[in-house]
Amino acid sequence: MKVSQLLNEDANYKAQLKNDVNAYLVRLKANGIPQIDTDILVRELNDMGHSVTPEAVVDLLTNSKYTSKASVDEIVVAGAPSAKAADADAEKNRKAVKNLAKKATTKRIN
Repeated sequence: MKVSQLLNEDANYKAQLKNDVNAYLVRLKANGIPQIDTDILVRELNDMGHSVTPEAVVDLLTNSKYTSKASVDEIVVAGAPSAKAADADAEKNRKAVKNLAKKATTKRIN
């Protein structure tokens, strides 16, 4: 096997690993999950056929636009809503629905 072919395969592997990590982080953000244990991500990547360690994942995510913090313990997804923000939005929505229901009931009565 040629050296250039080996280097090309290594570059492809690194690109595929980065794509898999980014896709996983985007899914977390889309589902409103603000953080994940690094060990869970490592397990998921190993299940996908990659061979990574928590340290390697942290190194990979050092300058990622998808994370705001990456450590050996946890990864915090950038821009993901926090639990407090979700609770505040839910309360705001409940109040809006309650007000709309009152208005609709008042219109029907009159």
